[in-house]
Amino acid sequence: MAVETVRVLSPDRTCVQVDGLSGRRYTARDGVLHMTPRDAAALVKAGGIDPGLSGVTSASLGYRCPGCRHGSFFKRCGKCGADCEKEGA
Repeated sequence: MAVETVRVLSPDRTCVQVDGLSGRRYTARDGVLHMTPRDAAALVKAGGIDPGLSGVTSASLGYRCPGCRHGSFFKRCGKCGADCEKEGA
């Protein structure tokens, strides 16, 4: 039987291991901990971050480079350096 896990971002980039309330030790991979729901809730209370809180982005919020067609949230293209145009305008 598989155990349900929840993703939680560690409260600090230097935090690589966390001991949960269940007694299990979790090791972060790229700052993300895969934990049981109970341990994840306790870590969020202690300063961990729920990765789902970032929300949803929309293409109409961003810019598109006319040269290389790279999408961005900035007016200057990060790939080629050209000025981007507002998308959906």
